[in-house]
Amino acid sequence: MVAQSFRNVHMGNIPPFAVITGASRGIGAEYARALAAQGYELLLVARDQTRLGQLVEEIHHSCSTQVWTETLDLAKPNAGSTLYRLAQSYRPHVSLLVNNAGFGMYGLFRDMPLETIQDMLQVHIHVTTESTRLFLPAMMNQRQGGIINIASVAGFIPIPYMAEYAATKAFIISFSEAVAMEARESGVTIQVCCPGFTETDFHQTAGHRPRHILPPHTPQNVVQTSLTALKSNKTLVTIGWQGVATQWMARFMPKRWLMHLTSRFVRQNPPSH
Repeated sequence: MVAQSFRNVHMGNIPPFAVITGASRGIGAEYARALAAQGYELLLVARDQTRLGQLVEEIHHSCSTQVWTETLDLAKPNAGSTLYRLAQSYRPHVSLLVNNAGFGMYGLFRDMPLETIQDMLQVHIHVTTESTRLFLPAMMNQRQGGIINIASVAGFIPIPYMAEYAATKAFIISFSEAVAMEARESGVTIQVCCPGFTETDFHQTAGHRPRHILPPHTPQNVVQTSLTALKSNKTLVTIGWQGVATQWMARFMPKRWLMHLTSRFVRQNPPSH
């Protein structure tokens, strides 16, 4: 349904419009490149205006599509409403919303600054929930559109030393799957994309160098898998055999054993320089 709806937008000579948060780097930037190549007009939202500007220049070297940028701190209260108002100021109908913004924290929960925990809850949970609620009705009324909420395989199990991050991603998975079921007959696809370890500066920014036994995904692989799945209206999306294996372990292996295993790989390890 969504794939057909997006084709209809093109056929009317009105380019589809995508809003991407956390768009200045990593997976968010790769969504911007991929969607621009597909003819989308874009609103890119992040805190780093310099990197947003560099990304826009890069896109314009290969595509002639319209790209707007907005600097917005999604950790601020009511950021979801602000995001919606900004999007409406550029285009009245949003074809695709990508809730990608997020960050990680590593270490003992008792040592985490409360302000940082509150920021994570705001960005991961409140903004995802609020923006989905605000953007979804117009999509359903027009019977076309899509929302991609970026979660993580970390949301499949409780993970010591990143308890807050894993819990917020578990919320995103549960929330997205439930709302996707509600919207299943509306022509709108809601996807929750769950990457594993990916080649971005996510871990370095969080001040952590995790030990991994599996090769990392690339942002290109994550985005290609996500956008391909969007065309077939798939709700829960993992990346490659690693994602399938993680789902299998979370479903069939004892939770306590999994927590012991993951804690060995996640336990605080200083970043390399």
